Amino acid sequence: MRLSTVVAAVLLALIVPGVAEASPGGACFQGRVCLYAGFAFNRSQVDLWRDFVHDDTNLADDTWLKWDYTDSWHTMDNATSSARNRLGCPVTLWQNPYFTGAHSTLDHATGDGFLANNAIGNNRVSSLDIWCR
Repeated sequence: MRLSTVVAAVLLALIVPGVAEASPGGACFQGRVCLYAGFAFNRSQVDLWRDFVHDDTNLADDTWLKWDYTDSWHTMDNATSSARNRLGCPVTLWQNPYFTGAHSTLDHATGDGFLANNAIGNNRVSSLDIWCR
């Protein structure tokens, strides 16, 4: 096999995500809500992330993905520092499971790289409510 073919295959593997639709490094693909463990969508930090297309009533049973799309085994409950919404409708991040407590809403095509500056706060997200009806 030629070197150029190998290089092209490696680059394609890096560009095309596996099962998940978000990606490391802060990307968030159309039709997804993406949560990140680090500020500024994980820029220059440990790259833990996860994407969603449906409500999640309790993030305690979800774990972060690592930069290589493998499971980190670290719970997402009370561990979100930034978020992006590319779903097409508003999404509300809630402090407690089952959509209770303090909350912040992200409109479509918005993101918040520093959740500490709003009602939900840093490392307090326990559920998310997607408003596509």
